[in-house]
Amino acid sequence: MDFRMIEVDSPLFSTLRHMIDTSEDIDKSYNAPTQTYVRDAKAMASTPADVKEYPNSYVFVIDMPGLKSGDIKVQVEDDNVLTISGERKREEEKEGVKYVRMERRVGKFMRKFALPENANTNAISAVCQDGVLTVTVEKLPPPQPKKPKTIENHGHGLTTLLYSPTHDRHIGGHRQVLQCSDADIRERCKRDGGDAGRCQGVSELIRIRHHMPGLKSGDIKVQVEDDNVLTISGERKRDEEKEGAKYVRMERRVGKFMRKFVLPENANTDSISAVSQDGVLTVTVEKLPPPEPKKPKTVEVKIA
Repeated sequence: MDFRMIEVDSPLFSTLRHMIDTSEDIDKSYNAPTQTYVRDAKAMASTPADVKEYPNSYVFVIDMPGLKSGDIKVQVEDDNVLTISGERKREEEKEGVKYVRMERRVGKFMRKFALPENANTNAISAVCQDGVLTVTVEKLPPPQPKKPKTIENHGHGLTTLLYSPTHDRHIGGHRQVLQCSDADIRERCKRDGGDAGRCQGVSELIRIRHHMPGLKSGDIKVQVEDDNVLTISGERKRDEEKEGAKYVRMERRVGKFMRKFVLPENANTDSISAVSQDGVLTVTVEKLPPPEPKKPKTVEVKIA
């Protein structure tokens, strides 16, 4: 993983921002930044870091010579942002001593890194040894692969259709993202000849109607695959020809069919029902309740 692409706060841009965002007093007096300010800004921008990825963790290694554990702050902010900050102060000058050369960087510093989604922010450790800070972030275990779940198709039932019909098309896989806003559903109903007034109550349900004349419930398979993909498949067989009978015209579709729909993130795949009645299959998917707004979270990491 290339962390250069996900770093939130680049040292170079941080320096430029600090050089531009001078204090109000400096802005008012039109004075240029002092040499001390520029030197401190360079110190903030020049905090080199290496990032390594292991099979079970991410490791951040940052050079911090001359700093003790108490001078360094490691935090995990909201949105999985790892923040490393602190300040390197200049040693107090003794009487009669003056600097002949000054190259060691001093001043405040800060580095930010956006952690990947599989980072376990509850399992972070930090160690500062010989002027090198090492922050280890454990990885979350990979999610278990979901097995396709078959939805029982009831052969009869009474239901109010709240979603517009999705007409069958040519045989073969067809993947479609469901747009479940009220306005979109009403527009589809109008376009497909449905009654827009019947498209109500969609705030809590997603319903898909599929025309399947001549098919029994046992001929239709409704499944939810990984990545919230709803799959409707089956096969429509041709009627057996009786002796002495022949087709004069053949327009009704036969053969295998499959339709795939990508369900929205708020679809509750554990609460899906299917009803086949009068040649129309209706699949109803309940929506999950809206998530609670996240509160800003800051995790302090103690440095050993």
